[in-house]
Order: sequence, then structure tokens, then C-alpha cells
Amino acid sequence: MKRTLFVFSLLVAIIAHAQSDRPKTLIGNDPEDISGFGGVLFSFTPIDGQLNTLTGGGGAVLFDNTFFIGGYGLGLTTNKETTLDGAGYSSSFDHGGFWLGYNIKPDELLHLGIDTKLGWGGITTKSEATNQEVNEDDVFVFNPSFYGEANIAYWFKINANIGFQKTIGVDSQYFDPGDFDGPTFGISLLFGWFN
Repeated sequence: MKRTLFVFSLLVAIIAHAQSDRPKTLIGNDPEDISGFGGVLFSFTPIDGQLNTLTGGGGAVLFDNTFFIGGYGLGLTTNKETTLDGAGYSSSFDHGGFWLGYNIKPDELLHLGIDTKLGWGGITTKSEATNQEVNEDDVFVFNPSFYGEANIAYWFKINANIGFQKTIGVDSQYFDPGDFDGPTFGISLLFGWFN
């Protein structure tokens, strides 16, 4: 009996030692190093010279509480009104795709980070007189940004970001190619499991 107990104790010690000597990895050594979050996104950007609001959401997998990769979706809260040759038109704009980022010193109460959104979307224009669709552009959106973030609770963060939006593929008589390009300011409310 004593010999069995000794062998069992020795095996437990060897296994524990082997687990503590695992090699370092890019993502981390423990399953707990992988977490995730989701949240509500607000973005403010000029379109055709006027400030507009886009709202949406996003979520991501978080590695080592620093690098994240996920997805997002944003759309205009109110349609963009334009006039051409005396006729009125209403345009919607939305995009979604990949969301990548990096938190700098995420364990600090206030910290910085960088992220980028790479997405596909569309600009759909309708005639206000007939409510018929008159044009649709498929676009690609690139929006890198820099943010400051506050750890409110272990499950909740708020960040404010500033960046620049570049929209490629605007080919319409209702908008110029640069009308959807410009500086952006955003606020994100993020809920999740932050290690």
C-alpha cells in the first residue's frame, strides 16, 4: 500500500512538473489566455462634407488580453439626403468585415491601443419621388484608428478612438469618390471576458 501511494505521488509530481515546463507559445500557455468580447460601436465621420453617425456592433477573440481578431458591422443611422437636377435622393451606407487590434498594457486602468476595420459594403441610392433604387455601389472600407480605453469592470470596457476612413469603389453620379473618406471618431462599449 505504501509503495502504491509512493508511486502515485511520484507520478503526480512528474506530471505537475511536466505541465509547468511547457514551452512558450505565441498565443500563451494556458487556455485561459484566450477570451473574447462583443459590443456596441458608434462612429462619427463626415460624408459629403457633413458629419454623420454610423452605429453597429462587433465581436472578437482576444489572445493574451492584447491581440484581437473578429468582425464588425456599421451602418448609417439616418439616410444621406442629396439633390441632383432638382430631384431628391436618399442614400444608405453600410459596411462590415474584419476587425483587428492590439491593446498596449491592457492591465492598466487606462491604456492605449491600435485597431483597423477592413470591410465590404454598399451605398444604395433611392429616388425620393418614386422610392425606387437608382444606384448601388459596392465598396471596400479601410479604417485604421488609435484608441484610449478604460477598464470599468473585469467584464466591461469603454474606448474612444480616432482614425481615418478610406472608401474605395464609389462610382456614382450622386457622390464624388472622396465623399466617404475622412477622419473618424468613435466610441465603443465592450462586454466580455477580459483576462
